[in-house]
Parts: sequence; structure tokens; C-alpha cells
Amino acid sequence: MNNIEFEWDRGNLNHIMNDHPERQNTAEEVESVFLDPNFVSDLNKIDTNTGEQRYCGVGIGNDKDEKFVIFVIREGKIRPISCRRANKNDRIKYYENIIKNL
Repeated sequence: MNNIEFEWDRGNLNHIMNDHPERQNTAEEVESVFLDPNFVSDLNKIDTNTGEQRYCGVGIGNDKDEKFVIFVIREGKIRPISCRRANKNDRIKYYENIIKNL
């Protein structure tokens, strides 16, 4: 059992699932990316509208596909903002991290 908590509301659910239906994301699939033991994350940028620190990460979800996620952390909870299939550079970062930690 994991201790990771997520923050979902209509805003991020709508953006992740409905604004990009071609990505076929579900809340469960996005959450599974963070549970990948090889998940790698990094600072992304400061959101100029909210002042929040944004992070990006790469992991493999339940569908066995590499995913790139953007998220913030609010009150100790992960709030996913975006999720898409990882591109070549994202996948390189992911697998280089695995090799580095062997």
C-alpha cells in the first residue's frame, strides 16, 4: 500500500481526460505513473499565474507505456496537471536514470 495522495477536481480531471481525448488518460492511469518505482521527476518552472512550483516526471503506467506528467504539490498531495506519452528525450531521461541507479 502506498502513502501517495492525489488532488483531483473538475479542473484537472477535465484537462487530463477531456481536453486531450486522444491520450486516453484516466485518473487511475495517471496515478499509476507516480507509483512506478523508477519514476523520475525534476523541477519544471514556477507558474507565473499561481506562483506554484511545477514539476515534471516520467514513469510507466498501468498500460505499460512511458508517460510524461506535469504536476504541482499542494499540502502534501500531488495535483496532476497534464499527462502525455513520453517523447524520445523523456524516455532517454527515464532509462538513463534506471541505468545510473543499477
